[in-house]
Amino acid sequence: MSIIGISDEGKLTLRQKTIGQQVKDWGQRAKVEVSQVRVPEFLLFASLIYGQPVPGVGLPFNQLMVFIIVLYAMTHKPLFSLGKWSRLFILFGAILSYIAMVSAFADPSDYAADWTRRWVRLAVTTLLIYVIAVGQIHLRSAILGYSAALLVNAALFFGGIAPDTYGGYLTGYLGDKNYAGLVHVLFGLLIMTAFTKRWQQVTVFLMSCGLLWTTGSRTSLGALVFAYLWILIAPHLVPLAKVALMGAFWWLLGFLTEDYSQAEVFGDRVGTDELRSRIDAMSWAKVQDTGFFGRGLGEAYIYDVADERTWFFHNSYWSAFVEGGWPWAVTLVAITLFVAVRPLSKNPGWNKYQVIAQGLGIALLVCALRLGEVFYTLPWAIAMGYVLRAWVISLPSNEKVPLFGYDKEIMDVKR
Repeated sequence: MSIIGISDEGKLTLRQKTIGQQVKDWGQRAKVEVSQVRVPEFLLFASLIYGQPVPGVGLPFNQLMVFIIVLYAMTHKPLFSLGKWSRLFILFGAILSYIAMVSAFADPSDYAADWTRRWVRLAVTTLLIYVIAVGQIHLRSAILGYSAALLVNAALFFGGIAPDTYGGYLTGYLGDKNYAGLVHVLFGLLIMTAFTKRWQQVTVFLMSCGLLWTTGSRTSLGALVFAYLWILIAPHLVPLAKVALMGAFWWLLGFLTEDYSQAEVFGDRVGTDELRSRIDAMSWAKVQDTGFFGRGLGEAYIYDVADERTWFFHNSYWSAFVEGGWPWAVTLVAITLFVAVRPLSKNPGWNKYQVIAQGLGIALLVCALRLGEVFYTLPWAIAMGYVLRAWVISLPSNEKVPLFGYDKEIMDVKR
């Protein structure tokens, strides 16, 4: 059957439809796509890319916007019941109370950040996870908004308008190279859920990979590779095999980030790696000198006497331990592992959205090794909100909830 032809009326046809009919159909499909984007969420989440401090407020702009997003979400009724997942928010409340007590009774060091301000941000971040999970945020619009902002940021960066803070590697209004790598890998996965057509998914996948490559983040590249490998392989494995697969990832990660780190494709990174090694050595010394309950929020930094400046840890596992000790670190890692990745689950007929949620968990756990603060950050919260949304929708208590658009896709589309 030919793709291009001539109709009985002598009109040019494409796939047995006239060009006019094809244009009309494309227009109708575009109209449907636009109708599934809610403008407030699109714009609110697009604004989260800008992280510069707000004068007189004492907060970065994106952190201020989290407060506004949560307040906006509270004006909508929840669509979904959390069911058994409500226990997770009880756990969040418990660990936030715990870290507040540790921080309140700790003796802050000279250059530590204000723990009360940081704790309030953590609390609001928890609320962000909640409003995404229960459907008070139109998730597809949020994902498309932030992803569009990443695309605009890249265009402005390579056009010489957005700031270049790391020697030509893509940063722009994200500010930090590690943060840029983290958000690009997470939204490289999330954007795949916003489209249903294969060609659309392939297009956004290639664009995401291209943008991630320009960040120069070796850890983020490894995280994206492992996330996709998990998405492709893990749903077909029994729990023991999935645990073994995670072990294989751990071994491969060392090869990619260490043995392959000085490959020519990444440029000359000797100086950067030497600095990282020095920071890691001082960070590890602080980890070893930290007690069981940690030092309190704001303590995950080191002071470099030689350069007379402070550095934040590059390892989020160490950061969590120094701030809140074993209870805080183990809880954050366990939430990411057993809520998102779920390696001990027996694959009970997951749809593709739930499998991508697992890939997000893998990406977070990998990025936490080398990209600084990952656990309980804004990107972590958006990812975990998506993860919970994917699991909550399929609960029996939500079977009778009238679904449309994005949420209907999550329910209906199987692997």
